[in-house]
Amino acid sequence: MRCAIYARVSTKYDSQKTSIDNQIDYFRHYAAKNNWEVTKIYTDVQSVTKRSGSGLKDLIEDAKAGLFDVIVAKELARFARNGRLSYELRDTCILNNIDIVCLDDSIDTTKGDMDKFGLYVWMYETEAANTSRRNKQAKQAKARRGLFVGSTPLYGYYSENGVLKVREDETPNVVRRIFNC
Repeated sequence: MRCAIYARVSTKYDSQKTSIDNQIDYFRHYAAKNNWEVTKIYTDVQSVTKRSGSGLKDLIEDAKAGLFDVIVAKELARFARNGRLSYELRDTCILNNIDIVCLDDSIDTTKGDMDKFGLYVWMYETEAANTSRRNKQAKQAKARRGLFVGSTPLYGYYSENGVLKVREDETPNVVRRIFNC
């Protein structure tokens, strides 16, 4: 069978830099074990909660074109945090006789396992919404305490124990010159 691989991480944090490569290595091994030919690898380094990544869009388009017979992903949550996209992928796969294998044992259509697709999509989409809500609440609490909320301080500033401070180098002067122009 011709196999497509979909690997995704939701952030660009350093801690996730090797995750895509690790996923791909694992999927290649899984495909080889099943005597599947890996025809294309699709990746995204962003959340697909509100929008689809280019890798997922390309995967869906190539599925419509029948370029592979099976899609392998780490878990259904890799594409299921957005219900509309999840169902678009599922329907495209059904129409084109493409299997979906999620290595978290949630869905494996090569074994006829699609019964819980809607339940998993609902769970993952709900968890994504809850995570977003919790993150927003945590950031709001930090902001109320006067702490820096962002991940990278603005040019001319640095963060020390969550407090934004002006740098003691040339960068604040650069900022002043920009605003005085």
